[in-house]
Parts: sequence; structure tokens; C-alpha cells
Amino acid sequence: MQNFIKKSVLELRGYSSPPQSEYRIKLNQNESPFDVPQHLKIELAEAAVTLQWNRYPLNESPALMQRLAMRHGVFPRHILLGNGSNQLFQTLLTATLEPGDAVVCTQPTFLLYDLYTRIYDGRLIQVEQPPGADYPLHQVLSAIKEYNPKLVYICSPNNPTGWEIDLTSVRRICQATRGLVFFDEAYGEFSGQSAVPLLDEFDNLLISRTFSKAFSMAGLRFGYFIGGEAVIDQLRKVNIPYNINLFTELVATRLLEHEKEMAEQVEFLKKERDRVFSALQLMDGITAFPSVANFILMRGPHDLDLFAALRERGILVRDMSGYPLLAGFQRITIGFKDENDIFLQTLKQIIDQYMGKK
Repeated sequence: MQNFIKKSVLELRGYSSPPQSEYRIKLNQNESPFDVPQHLKIELAEAAVTLQWNRYPLNESPALMQRLAMRHGVFPRHILLGNGSNQLFQTLLTATLEPGDAVVCTQPTFLLYDLYTRIYDGRLIQVEQPPGADYPLHQVLSAIKEYNPKLVYICSPNNPTGWEIDLTSVRRICQATRGLVFFDEAYGEFSGQSAVPLLDEFDNLLISRTFSKAFSMAGLRFGYFIGGEAVIDQLRKVNIPYNINLFTELVATRLLEHEKEMAEQVEFLKKERDRVFSALQLMDGITAFPSVANFILMRGPHDLDLFAALRERGILVRDMSGYPLLAGFQRITIGFKDENDIFLQTLKQIIDQYMGKK
């Protein structure tokens, strides 16, 4: 393999998806429990029949870019579309990282930041931020000063901890670095905060958004960047041509026309998130961490394998033990009320049984 595969790739374990089969309740991938409404699916299926599947779509989908620009109060030239935000993240690294370039981020955070930085032979400078801790701004600023990074990664709300950085800290980071600040807002609709207003101040800020969470489009893959025109123009050079297929374009455009309906689903999930968090706080042996996303990070007693215990009972959650600082932690996606209730009841039964044996 060393004759034709990069050394940085040979040394990687790669990304592994969580188990998907044989479950009663699936709370492990931060998806929306809501599918696209059935009445819209029927309309979209009928509209798909009229599309010319043998022709390429319009490159970059000007109409969709216009709708997104209106949504965020920017111009279409500030938008770059992608086949999911992960594909655009790869485009970003293709355009920016050269071997040995430093990248600063806090840990734990989204695993693909580490994975793709290593694939592109970047040097990842990690600042620890344990669950429940404040953002380590001074340590991040010190790392920026010492390493002069090409990129700074910020995920807010952060996956998997659920914390949210304040925009004052984002402003200080943008001021401190000569590199790009990649600000991932995949869960932005659940927090209500956005760094988009800071784009008027900083040409080194790049914001990432996705339709996989709040817009129920995880299965169709659609994401986009919002940034300054100069940066977007450079990223456009290396973005994959025709990367938004006709059907994804159709669905994303239609959902933007029904954004109120999607926002109602988000509000439901936020209320359920807060309810589940309150219930977890009352359980003996469980430590749960506040979240402004559509998931909650928690841990149980150190000698109890909660992931396995829940899986045995047909409930899939995400075992976070492979992440820095998160051995024994679980991430719980917020589902429908009845799903959340079954999870809470099952978890309480597991904990009560464990406590009874102690």
C-alpha cells in the first residue's frame, strides 16, 4: 500500500458509522426524528417526474443560492453550495492546507476535523475543553499567537458537547488570527445564534450550514458555506462541479418555502431537549451537560457500560468513548416524545438495577 497510498491515510483508522440495525429507538446520529412532511413528499415526487434526469443541473443552482442569501441577509455571491457540509469542509482543506500547516481547535469536537486535517498533512493543535467547561479563549489565543495557524475550527453548538461559544469570543479570535476561522453552525437553528452578522467585520470568517438537522435532509445531503466574496471565489475554484443533484436542489428549495413548518419542528425538539435534560439531572448516577443543540451529552457510573445496556434493550445512542476526554460518555439525540420517554424509563431501570447491586 505504501507505494500508492499517502502515508497520512495509511496511518488513519478512518470514520466508522454507528450501528444501524435491530433497534426500537434510534437516538445516535443527531438526525431529526421528523421526516419531510408527507404532503410535501408527494408534491416533490410529482415534480421530480418533470425534471430532465439526463441533463446536468445548473451549476451551483442560482435560484437556491438566491433563496439562501435572502434567508441570511447576504448576497448570492457569498454562498457556496455542497453535497453536505462535510463535502464542503473537504473543499476548504483542499484549497487551504499545505503539509505542515497548523490548525487550532478545541477538543472534544467533531471527529472529521481531526481526520481530514491529518489526511491533508496538517498539524492539529488541540486545546482541551472538557464537557461543562467554558470555552478556553485565552489558551486558544495563545495557540494562535504561537503557531500562526492557517485555520481555526469552531463548532457551535459543539458536537458532541452541546456548548455554545459567545460571539464576543469569536470576534476576538477573528481579530487575533491571520488565518481563516471556520465556524460550523450545523446545529445553529437549535440555538438561535449565528455568526453571520460578523461577516461584515471579518473577511477571514467562513460559516458552514447544513440541511441535515433542522431541515430533515440527512438522507439527501445538502450544505452550504457563507463567507466573504473573496474567500468564496477561491473555494469555488476547487469545489466539485454539479455537486447538487436535481432532486436535492428541488427539495431544498421547496423546504425553504415551508421554513415556518420546519421551524415548528425545531421548537418542539428544543422543548423536548430541555425536558429530557431536566429528567436526566434527577437521576442518581447520571451526569448530563447543558446543550443548545438537538442532543445531550451524558455519562453514568464509571463501571457501567450504558451504551451496551441500552443497546441490549433496543435503544441506540452514540458511544463517545473514542473521543478525547469522553471515555464512558454517551450522546443522546432528541427524538419524539414517546421515544424520549422510553429512553428515560429504560435508563432509569438500568440505573436502579445497577444501584441495587452496589
